Amino acid sequence: MYATSADWSFDRKPDFPDLDNFIANLKAAGAINWHYVMTSETTARTMIVWPDKETAHKALSMVRDDAEATTAQKITSTCEGEIVAGF
Repeated sequence: MYATSADWSFDRKPDFPDLDNFIANLKAAGAINWHYVMTSETTARTMIVWPDKETAHKALSMVRDDAEATTAQKITSTCEGEIVAGF
């Protein structure tokens, strides 16, 4: 499995105007799970688990660019890699 993560910043807590559609699109793109974690009043982190790197990279534009455009957030950093342990 493969994981991608992005740190986001914003001026006000984001509104997710079309969250159900976004989640459906993530699932259709192959995401196994997705988490949106508020890390402060003006920052958050998203974490997505994918079956493999190829699937993740096919969907990253939708996940990052589209979400950024529709929720008034900016990505401040990203990371990704193979999942080697967990439960």
